[in-house]
Amino acid sequence: MKSFEHKDATSIKEAVKLQGKGKTKLIAGGTDLLGILKDRILPEYPETVVNIKTIPNLDYIKADAKGLKIGALTKLEDIAGSPVIREKYNILAEAAEAVATPHIRAMGTLGGNLCQDVRCWYYRSPNQIGGRIDCYLKGGKECYAHTRENQYHSIFGGLRSTDTPCQTACPGHVVISSYLSQIREGNLRDAAKLLLQNNPIPAITGRVCPHFCEQSCNRGEYDESLSIRNIERFIGDYILDNADELIEKPAKNTGKKVAIVGSGPAGLAAAYYLRLSGHRVTVFDRMEEAGGLLRYAIPMYRLPRDIVRRTITMLENIGVEFKLKADVGKKITLKNLKTKYDAVFIGSGAWSPVSIGLNGEKSAVFGLEFLANVQKGLKKAPGKKVLVIGGGNAAVDVAITSLRLGAEEVTMACLECREEMPALPWEIEQAEEENVKVMPSWGPRKILTSRGKVVGMELMQCVSVFDESGRFAPVCDETVKTTVEADAIVMAVGYGTDLKFAEGVVKTNRGLILANPETQATNARGIFAGGSVSRGAATVIEAIADGKKAAGAIEAYLKRGRKGTGKAAGPLLRFNAEFYKKTHKLQASSIPVPQRTIDREDASGCGLDQIRMEADRCFNCSCVSVNATDAGVALEALNAKVKIVGPGGTKTMPVADFFGSFPNALEEGDILTEVQVPAPRAGARQTFTKFRLREAIDFALVSVASVVAVENGVCRDARIVLGAVAPRPVRALAAENVLVGKSLDDTQAAAAAEAALADALPLEKNTYKIPIAREMVQRAIATIASPGTSGK
Repeated sequence: MKSFEHKDATSIKEAVKLQGKGKTKLIAGGTDLLGILKDRILPEYPETVVNIKTIPNLDYIKADAKGLKIGALTKLEDIAGSPVIREKYNILAEAAEAVATPHIRAMGTLGGNLCQDVRCWYYRSPNQIGGRIDCYLKGGKECYAHTRENQYHSIFGGLRSTDTPCQTACPGHVVISSYLSQIREGNLRDAAKLLLQNNPIPAITGRVCPHFCEQSCNRGEYDESLSIRNIERFIGDYILDNADELIEKPAKNTGKKVAIVGSGPAGLAAAYYLRLSGHRVTVFDRMEEAGGLLRYAIPMYRLPRDIVRRTITMLENIGVEFKLKADVGKKITLKNLKTKYDAVFIGSGAWSPVSIGLNGEKSAVFGLEFLANVQKGLKKAPGKKVLVIGGGNAAVDVAITSLRLGAEEVTMACLECREEMPALPWEIEQAEEENVKVMPSWGPRKILTSRGKVVGMELMQCVSVFDESGRFAPVCDETVKTTVEADAIVMAVGYGTDLKFAEGVVKTNRGLILANPETQATNARGIFAGGSVSRGAATVIEAIADGKKAAGAIEAYLKRGRKGTGKAAGPLLRFNAEFYKKTHKLQASSIPVPQRTIDREDASGCGLDQIRMEADRCFNCSCVSVNATDAGVALEALNAKVKIVGPGGTKTMPVADFFGSFPNALEEGDILTEVQVPAPRAGARQTFTKFRLREAIDFALVSVASVVAVENGVCRDARIVLGAVAPRPVRALAAENVLVGKSLDDTQAAAAAEAALADALPLEKNTYKIPIAREMVQRAIATIASPGTSGK
């Protein structure tokens, strides 16, 4: 065991204060913590262990007409032997007595039993036996019990204490696993609403987003990652088809006005969320149609024009106003907008070509200009032999579009090696599939001309693109050269912002508006900026994230910031265990290469059955350990509450809510100080049973606590709680509903037992727990129906 500083706390206040100083753990009975420290199972070791057994007046049992109060440091053996608890709250005494051995009960406390860590072999694997296993709970990416040994794990789903890898990887922090869960349940409407919370244009991102989420999907470590792209596209199209039903117009207008400069993804996202907050939103754009680069830079074979137009219509239908052919910086100035509107968001994008200082560069075509002209109807290839300089997605779009417009040969040359090319791998593969010649690690040296016409370019080999710090600093070997014949050269090496309209109003640096990354606020009060104008080259989802973030900051700026409502306990997370077998990723079908054009979408969408099956592949990444508290199961059945003292003061909550957060509701600095149990209802009968492999040694495989109020043989109220079957105690609400209002007999007991396990979700090797739990519930109810029998 590593050394640590040990401190005795003399008061609750001191213990709370000590927890705020570095890495600290509390110890009371010590039966659980000492084992964790000895085996070094956690990635971080405490610097200080604070002993709270030295705090006076936390070891008591007090009873009155209203109920029972028990101090958190009360020993389990004292609870088991208390006459008052035995008389009125006997299941709590039985649960305390069922904990391990008499020696441990003499040391262990009620608070410790409630706050103990979860039980899972992988989580508790000793460091000295093959090394620590870093599962979800320890910052890892995987719950090993999902696909490996799991005979002692949850049969009701999982819980998570942190964001999933896919959500973390998504710049928009879309809660992907949650909307996939709704798809699995057949709730497309709820899935759509969840997706809209962080992404208002999923029909677009489902087609053009790089989907960093897929690259981080845990399923990829098992077989193949989920096709989140295809699922998102399907739900996005569903949203456009049902927008009037899914997106409600704000009931009231706030009277505040917000101007948005630019109708690209950042501007559209800001407009959507601000309008839903009730503000009057006006979007200014210099082009003839709204959509920014979505409309004019992304080819229709990737993003159909109709999808962009329908997205704009969706925003117009909720009250967003678009003013087109409105070039801010000319007749309309940023200063004017600042005066006339309560807030301004700048999301004007990056449209200006970047010069690399090459002689004769003016004879080249600029990629974005070429793509925009094609979108406007000028369907003509730049030449017969086209050389595209650049290695990003825009360069790929230029190359493919040129071929489809009739170019005989198209070559792409870029500084980056193949592995470093900024274009998405599948985009590069598509370019090669369509006979684009890709030349990585070559940089432009000079444009070759003859009789005033371009005839090609001399290239030199690029040795490296970035220096040791990761800064762009290309190094080329001019002794290694090659020539590419071309009658047209298209430069697609990046684009910059045109911020002349913002000069003198907001601060800029190196062509970008300086904006706070947390709020997107600029130095000018009431003006915000996001997307490419503030962060540089940005993906669509990154721009959306900036727009949403800015909308929240503008909402707060307009003095309408909503107060947080706290974190409510959510349901146990479900998944389809049938799909823990090896499966393949969903692939959308594509048009054969010879049939591809510039104005027809290459990839067809997937159907509902395909989408549901792909959603079934989601692990719904969570921890499927079990909570082994015996006292907690009994206390939840008794409808008890816990009292918690922390830096924020004192709070009291039901035991069910205490276990609602994972692993429990204790926040940094909190201490559980008391348990409060209401007096049992008249006629209430109680049972507690626990099944384990070895009596008085092992933790429960299943436990059941029940409190049933019976009057004249009829059930008036019931609380049935299962333990060691999930990461928290599980209330059997379906079983309770079967009993209430009915006469208690063997038939009802059997029906309640069936209902209690109807929603069980076993893993591959723990199905055996279901009949055990079912039998235990049935015996518990039978015991209550006939008090003279034994439920053990």
